[in-house]
Amino acid sequence: MNLPPKEYTKQENIIADCLDEFGIRYSQQTSFPPYTVDFYVSEIQRVVEADGVYGHNIKRDRKRDEDLKEYPEIEGIIHITETTKKDIKDKLWLELNKLNQ
Repeated sequence: MNLPPKEYTKQENIIADCLDEFGIRYSQQTSFPPYTVDFYVSEIQRVVEADGVYGHNIKRDRKRDEDLKEYPEIEGIIHITETTKKDIKDKLWLELNKLNQ
């Protein structure tokens, strides 16, 4: 059964634009069973999650993050709650620069 293509949220589209502007290759809606992550950046082994302004269920997200970190190809998860392009770009830039320290 073929599923229709996923409609991306505005926040996901902005994150994709920012990653593109930074020249970072990524995959969208990558499966790490039983989870699907919003973005996976294999070169830095990071997941980027578009959490929206309200975030998600904190307890469930902690469990999901712990489970995802069990995958050897995932070293960390970046949660984005910001919604404007400037704020998303700033947050991504800050998080990506932490990797160089």
